[in-house]
Amino acid sequence: MKTSIYFSFVFLIAYAICVLFGYIQAALFFFSVSPLVVLHMVYKILKDPHEVQVSFDDEFYQDGKHPRVK
Repeated sequence: MKTSIYFSFVFLIAYAICVLFGYIQAALFFFSVSPLVVLHMVYKILKDPHEVQVSFDDEFYQDGKHPRVK
């Protein structure tokens, strides 16, 4: 899953650089392929076998110990 996230980030940076420097053909290519990259990343994230052990009521964020204020 991490590789698809890294690839999507590099893809976004490459697209931004193409737009910044005016490479119109490359930017149009990246823009037209971007839905496939997003769909691939969503598929990889949804099919990830890692199961979260805490609920949303226990911890507000899953990246650290942030208790939810009720």
